[in-house]
Amino acid sequence: MENSNFNQGGQRYDAIKHIDYLINTVKDASSVPFSDKCSIERTETINSLQILRNNLPGAVAQSNDIVARAQDIITTARDKNKKIIDDANRMYAMKVNDHEITKGAREEAANIIANAESQAEELRRNAHIYVRQLLMSVNDTLSENVAKIQTNLKEINSTIDGE
Repeated sequence: MENSNFNQGGQRYDAIKHIDYLINTVKDASSVPFSDKCSIERTETINSLQILRNNLPGAVAQSNDIVARAQDIITTARDKNKKIIDDANRMYAMKVNDHEITKGAREEAANIIANAESQAEELRRNAHIYVRQLLMSVNDTLSENVAKIQTNLKEINSTIDGE
């Protein structure tokens, strides 16, 4: 790969590919006998390193922009997540509160119904006692009247028989 491939207009500069190119250039360079040294084309390597140096700040800035956008996205997602959780907690609290209110209302309704039934039973009992007293009074009055009628009948019968 030639240095010109990294500096073409319109294409996005890839610093990692450029570094890989330089690494391969060093790996493929001619070895100096009996040492770990190598021989590379000085002008081409210097030009390539200058291209890397000139483009690296742009690539780093671009990477920083990407990281910053990613952080913004993460922050927005966290904020939305927090809002969703807060809303869910509020709704849960309202449901619990509604449940407690409903439970309390049902208990109060049950107490009111129990009291009403108790009062109705007491009224029924008192009504039966009153009716019994009335019937006993009517029975006593009727018994007295029947006794008077029987006395009057006896008197009439004795008057009729005595004539």
